[in-house]
Amino acid sequence: MSRLQAEPAAPVRSMAELLAIAFAMEKESAERYAELAQRMRDKGQARLAEVFERLVKEETGHIENVTRWSRQSSGNDPDLRQLRWTPKGVFDDENTAVVSPELVDPYHSFAMAVRNEERAFAFWSYVASNAPSTEIRSAAEQMAREELEHARVLRIERRRAFSSRRE
Repeated sequence: MSRLQAEPAAPVRSMAELLAIAFAMEKESAERYAELAQRMRDKGQARLAEVFERLVKEETGHIENVTRWSRQSSGNDPDLRQLRWTPKGVFDDENTAVVSPELVDPYHSFAMAVRNEERAFAFWSYVASNAPSTEIRSAAEQMAREELEHARVLRIERRRAFSSRRE
């Protein structure tokens, strides 16, 4: 299991804050994967660009799920003004943005994504354990379960990439 670089800065006080945090985390992941996809495409690594574009699509789906949950919960989209602090050290590109593209392959890309999901699981576990209410604890636990499911799916992709690398 990948470790967080830092625990959440403070307990989450409301569902609006929790959903704003979730939205911000998923948005950061989508943006960072999109940057990596563009970098790989610019460097002539179309196959890797496609891997990162798939990750962008996954994260975009997560953003849509958080937005839907927020609309069901409050009638509004997630509001980033609800953020009292920004999660740190959950997403890590593991220097993929700066190393030579020839050193990056689909297996390592999916492995990085798995570790990011594991850190997100740990993050939401901390949020749940420090939640001031049952509602927030339950929502954070739901987010943690979703991150584990995302990691499970990415592990399957990682295994496929490993197998194709060996062929």
